[in-house]
Amino acid sequence: MDTLVSIIIPVYNKRHYLRKCLDSVLTQTLRDIEVIIMDDESCDDSFEIAEKYAALDSRCRVFRNVKNLGLYKTRYEGITQCAGRYIAFVDADDWLNPDVLRQMYVSLETLDTDMVQARMCRRMKGISVRYKECFDKNLAGRKIDGDDFRSLASYIGMDSFIQAPCWAKLYKADILRQIDPIEFSQFWGEDQIFNIQYLREIRSMAFVDYVGYNYRWGGATTATYKFSAIKDYKHVYLVKRMLGQNQQYIEEELVMLLHYYVRSLMTELGFTRQAVEMTLEEELRDPVWQRLIPGVSAADLVEHEVQHVQRNPLKYMLKRLLN
Repeated sequence: MDTLVSIIIPVYNKRHYLRKCLDSVLTQTLRDIEVIIMDDESCDDSFEIAEKYAALDSRCRVFRNVKNLGLYKTRYEGITQCAGRYIAFVDADDWLNPDVLRQMYVSLETLDTDMVQARMCRRMKGISVRYKECFDKNLAGRKIDGDDFRSLASYIGMDSFIQAPCWAKLYKADILRQIDPIEFSQFWGEDQIFNIQYLREIRSMAFVDYVGYNYRWGGATTATYKFSAIKDYKHVYLVKRMLGQNQQYIEEELVMLLHYYVRSLMTELGFTRQAVEMTLEEELRDPVWQRLIPGVSAADLVEHEVQHVQRNPLKYMLKRLLN
């Protein structure tokens, strides 16, 4: 292989953000890269923008899916086009800080590990937004293997040290090519499943104490998706069970996601209390909830989240405006 790092950028209708994303990738201090732009049958002019970049920089190559495949499958399509020794992923509406690829590459090579994760910054309109980052400085700069690695890899999801998204990471291409993608058509959780599959094949990783990835937060999710999100949450939970994730952690995560779902209906979608309770009454008959939260009623859940929102009014007013 001639190229050191391949950067895969899945694109679907990101014309307003794609230029900033590509500029940040092409100006990395690590120059030995190729940029694989995977257009997932965009309806806007994202594909044409990508082609213009490819015409100006030979490190860019552009591919277009013959039909919309979704993020999970598009990433795997991109892997088949890569020539790099290592692979990184960037979402088309996000951007990189200049030294992140070099920092991850040096860490991976120096520590002789199978994956590296850098830090990220959540941004809204370019402004850094405070968030809870599960990062332990004691883990940075050393190879994590053995029982320590197996403990970290046993759960990928909310509040895990290994971040659920695929971005801000560097993977070994030869390992990724050996993984068979599963059938996955949900709109939530594809990053978690992707990483869990990779982590099952490796034995070590490292963390880099460098904030190198800028995640654009807010305003990207549709009301239709939010309303049906609970189905995705349950499906991902079942897939994670199948893939051997820590049973206690994924059950606790699913209950947290149920609370988040209720909160989203009331704040971002503006459902009335009565409408949320009616929606939940049928949902709570699902055997999953009967087992995980026996005896909890729709009214109990709604009351809990009403109190939560009342304690954080500005936060949820902002989230509703963004959506």
